[in-house]
Amino acid sequence: MAPMFKGPDGMCQCPHWGYVLKGRQTWRFADHEEVFEAGDAFYVGPGHSPTFEAGTEMIQFSPTQELKATDEAIRQYMEANG
Repeated sequence: MAPMFKGPDGMCQCPHWGYVLKGRQTWRFADHEEVFEAGDAFYVGPGHSPTFEAGTEMIQFSPTQELKATDEAIRQYMEANG
């Protein structure tokens, strides 16, 4: 997903909190990775690139303004590369 994000190193700059219902997700940072599986609550700070295994389900909460900026960057990428 890195090409979709505008920001340092193509990383998402929006923090996220959530809970993994099913599956597995990996959040890559410049210096480490964090992996969360079903039953895990999580917080990931700015500066990450997410990867989700097929079938992963989660509930995620993010600050409105930062999430709008992230969604806009993804929308612009999709329109340009659709």
